[in-house]
Amino acid sequence: MTTESIYQSIKKWKTLIDAYKSGIDGSEAEILGYLNQGTHFSVSGKEIDQWKINLGNSEDPKIHAYLGIDEDRLKFFLIDSESDKTADFNDIVIREFTRDSPNVTLQNTTNLEIDPPITSESAINRNFRWNMYCTTWLKAQKVQDFVQIVAIPFADFDRLGLDGDQSGTCFFGLTDDPENASVFAYHVEIITVKDLTISEMSKTAENYSTPRPPFTAADPVDNYQLLKKSGAFL
Repeated sequence: MTTESIYQSIKKWKTLIDAYKSGIDGSEAEILGYLNQGTHFSVSGKEIDQWKINLGNSEDPKIHAYLGIDEDRLKFFLIDSESDKTADFNDIVIREFTRDSPNVTLQNTTNLEIDPPITSESAINRNFRWNMYCTTWLKAQKVQDFVQIVAIPFADFDRLGLDGDQSGTCFFGLTDDPENASVFAYHVEIITVKDLTISEMSKTAENYSTPRPPFTAADPVDNYQLLKKSGAFL
């Protein structure tokens, strides 16, 4: 895809969620249709290695996962936070939300002591919440900021310890969000795991992602140049 077509895809998602917040008929069903097109997407060790190079000595390294619509498919456009902040769009990773079986790896997930990951049971529970309560979450978005990007700490990927030809699996979950308890006490997140088979998943998973908007003083919209370039705020 060209950069311009990526802009357009991100803008299509923004246009759809604006239609939903405005109460346009059919927009809720359309959003649910996109969110149910797949169950996961993958990221390779090679892509993680490139992000590490791009991020350099960044103080707060993240991967920004943008939601977009392309040819009636929900897609994710992933870019490291340093490249996004400087509007360097040469290394955008494009992933389609898919139901195809994930690639199988047999190695154990690396478990660093800093910011210990959640258990596999917690990851499964959060994904279960998403599958069961996605519609409830969606209805809450009419009165609060609707997710356009999920900001994922780079450590969530780096900790997986993937070799270049190995892939990790990323999927949605719902996690506690006390700040929005009066509306709906959960926000959407992206959980990452290294090993995922029909009988077993990794013993641990990574889940420190944050939906955007809302943006904060510590993480302003200027850090998300791909969003601004897409025209989502015009």
